Amino acid sequence: MNNFAVKFLTIAILFSATLFLVQCNDNGEAERVFEEERSEMVSQLEDMRDDMDERLDTMAERIERAGDEVDEDLEAAYDELRGERSAVDRAISDVESATQETWESVRDQTSSWYDDMASRLDSWGDDLEDAVD
Repeated sequence: MNNFAVKFLTIAILFSATLFLVQCNDNGEAERVFEEERSEMVSQLEDMRDDMDERLDTMAERIERAGDEVDEDLEAAYDELRGERSAVDRAISDVESATQETWESVRDQTSSWYDDMASRLDSWGDDLEDAVD
């Protein structure tokens, strides 16, 4: 084999190895970012679920204290919040089962849903405070 062919082959092998290492490093970084984002989103959803649980407990106490005189709006709000809490559980499950390939879609859908739900929870909190006062 001539000297040029050996040099060319050596350069080609080194170039291929470099590309392989860069690709592996990029995939490792992408995996790390995916895991980090997914973990953060699960944490936010769990915090939302905990907040809902506290509100549900408070509402259940008020409903129990009111007995037969319970406000129908409070009962309706309680039932609606219980349904939304179930939706949070489903969202957590969706996020936890997301793969790196499906993450972008799951993240975008869940983020949009989360923002809407957080806004609604704030509104419900304000309405609940007004009803109690």
